[in-house]
Amino acid sequence: MTSTTFDYTSEDAQAMPVTPVAPAHFEFSRFEAHAAEAEARYAAFMAAPEGIMVWQRVRVANVFRDGCRDMHASLRWQLGGLMRSMDYLTDAPTYLEPWYGIGVTAAAFGGEYVWPEGQSPAVLPLYRTVGEVPPLTPRPWQEAQITRHVMAMIDMFLEETGGRLPMSWSDLQNPLNVATELVDTSAFFTGFIEEPEKVRAILAALTDEVIRFTQEQTARIGSCLVRPGHGYASARCGTGLGLSSDNLVMISPRAYRQFCVDNDARIGAAFGGTAIHSCGNWARWVEAVKANPKLITVDAAFTQATDPAFNSAAAFRDAFAGTGIIVHARMVGDPEEVVARARELWAPGMRLVVVTYEKDPAAQHRLYRDLHALAA
Repeated sequence: MTSTTFDYTSEDAQAMPVTPVAPAHFEFSRFEAHAAEAEARYAAFMAAPEGIMVWQRVRVANVFRDGCRDMHASLRWQLGGLMRSMDYLTDAPTYLEPWYGIGVTAAAFGGEYVWPEGQSPAVLPLYRTVGEVPPLTPRPWQEAQITRHVMAMIDMFLEETGGRLPMSWSDLQNPLNVATELVDTSAFFTGFIEEPEKVRAILAALTDEVIRFTQEQTARIGSCLVRPGHGYASARCGTGLGLSSDNLVMISPRAYRQFCVDNDARIGAAFGGTAIHSCGNWARWVEAVKANPKLITVDAAFTQATDPAFNSAAAFRDAFAGTGIIVHARMVGDPEEVVARARELWAPGMRLVVVTYEKDPAAQHRLYRDLHALAA
């Protein structure tokens, strides 16, 4: 087996090219049939104590950078992705996302975007130190440009598609990620030692806002909502809420238990469970993340082509086999390598989602069958 290396020249290592499609030219009936079949397989996986699900992800790079500023263009790109997804075998449908950067929660406390050309938007911290942060009181979503845009995207997507297509929430970050959009990153992590109670108060306020605005989105999206959302194999019959927690590797596992687990669990309690994602190699934090009693899914990269700091399959297999917690494994790479890594992850009692990115339909069909054969 030859390991595929990470492509540093690529704009998005997990994306594939698609042709944008206008709503008037989208094949709604064909996609609805495709999605219904995938959701039936999704439901069967969720009902079983062990097994393998394969989600062929069709990620469109234009959607996840400054192209998101034009919601109509974003919809056309996403519809192109949904059209292309029908070329593949999958156990979960591709879905629409009202993606407008990762500053959704920070916006409630005054965060605003800057727009580097050709990149996704960024939020510049408002405070230089933890001590400068006042008691955090969120603005209503109607008063912040970022959250107004997200809700307008949801409304426009529903109107243009007649509410016939699956849709997730926006890209949700856990409170630890959001905090460094409000406070200088180095200063915030120093605050864990110098002002721990202030850090706890900040994280608690951000937790409240994640729950509040996600509930607003839930009501707006209605019956089209798929869970756990951004970056995860999701379906209308799914559960939980997906949180990005990339900053977890910036603190010790002990600090994560002390400062973050309760907040992530509180979010999970509001939405049927917590799904935790982190980029990079976070195997050393697995036991700390498992301390969350509402944890239902963990997401990580398991090939070098997905993430240059990818994770040990054995560490996640040993930690999660027999627990009922789903391991959501992102795997960019040649089919042979993907199957080999999945074989390393698989064990009796595993609930394993293998996320594939194979562009060639014939090769993807073989990969899909080979992956399912591991659990046969």
